[in-house]
Amino acid sequence: MFVGEYRFTDYYHKFVTIEADELTANLHCRLKITEKDCYALCSSYCDEDGFIRFNVLSIGDSWQHCTRGLKNKHMLGEFGIDEVYNKEMRIAETQYEMLQKNQAFVEEKEKNVDEDVMKIRNDSRLDDIRDAYYPDIVYVGMIHDLSMYEYPMTVTGIKGPFLVGTLMEEPAQAMGVHEGEPVYVLPYMAEGIHLFALFGGSHLDDEQTKAMDRIIRETSEVGIDFNGISLKN
Repeated sequence: MFVGEYRFTDYYHKFVTIEADELTANLHCRLKITEKDCYALCSSYCDEDGFIRFNVLSIGDSWQHCTRGLKNKHMLGEFGIDEVYNKEMRIAETQYEMLQKNQAFVEEKEKNVDEDVMKIRNDSRLDDIRDAYYPDIVYVGMIHDLSMYEYPMTVTGIKGPFLVGTLMEEPAQAMGVHEGEPVYVLPYMAEGIHLFALFGGSHLDDEQTKAMDRIIRETSEVGIDFNGISLKN
């Protein structure tokens, strides 16, 4: 399968081998690269802009033999997802050496990520409605003229059963919400999961605030939040 055919949570923070071909030549600063070194063992993280990057742990001449440079304490380099989107990729079997080299690197790269945002990155339910390059951007439905339109939203957190984010573009007169303003969305199932914006805008009126608070309170009482159902003591 090509990188772009995988769902985000299939490979995020996991280990994969990419048939990177000519791209491995860019890794020469850490290791001598030969013509046979067409494969790269990688993990992945999201940079400060939320863009998916594949950090290279080692290289090799085949899917099965891709460990050259693994003992080097430094990463050999990185690929942006745009560089490898149409490259062949396979999930690799996790080994201790990979974990040992990768854990501190990825933790450092994502140390400032909000806990709720990290939960959403690991939520496989949303994989089909994520942006291909920026997984913190999901598509949210809004109703206008009795029709549903979808707009990109950058996830910023979770509030009770709501996923919270800011709109990436100006909606077509939907809900009176503008680009950059917060929206509060709920999931619904219709041939897979979708998101629907129930409240939005920088300043909710009293009626909207009371309605949202009531939904949060009632769902909390039965142990429901955006992540699912949890047992209450």
